[in-house]
Amino acid sequence: MHATNPQQRAGSCETGTPIVHAPGEGDAIWFLDNFITVKASVRDGARFGLIENSMPEGSHTPFHRHHDDDESFYILEGVMTLFLEGGKVVEARPGTFVRIPHGVAHGFRTKTALKMLVLSDPDGFVEFVRDFGVEAPRREWPPAVEFDVPRLTATAARHRIEILGPLPG
Repeated sequence: MHATNPQQRAGSCETGTPIVHAPGEGDAIWFLDNFITVKASVRDGARFGLIENSMPEGSHTPFHRHHDDDESFYILEGVMTLFLEGGKVVEARPGTFVRIPHGVAHGFRTKTALKMLVLSDPDGFVEFVRDFGVEAPRREWPPAVEFDVPRLTATAARHRIEILGPLPG
């Protein structure tokens, strides 16, 4: 799935405009208890979204399903347990790559502090992160706060992400 709207393609790699972010560069966002750095998105002219996601030990998502985006994870540091539709459980360590097609329910919990790349095709997940999160005033994890579950669920729905409930098990 790729952007077909000419406005979304404006300034894209198709027109010869590269995207370059050095280490520590990119839009910085506090999202739940995650520190996100946006490396590429349709806003930048890419045909996909790429974020670097840094999470503390114990960070977790609800069980959820992306209706439009395929989502891929590449673990750089740390360990997480990934729960997939159908009862499959995967322990992901550095070097692990996981691709989850749109429509497949999933969620995860970090076992240690974790850093991973998240590729979203197209970039609906990146826009969800921008919509729900806040611009990070510092490049570090946000302070611990209670999540606003109704707002999270409503924001996810606007981006065609269905919150299914807590993680299995």
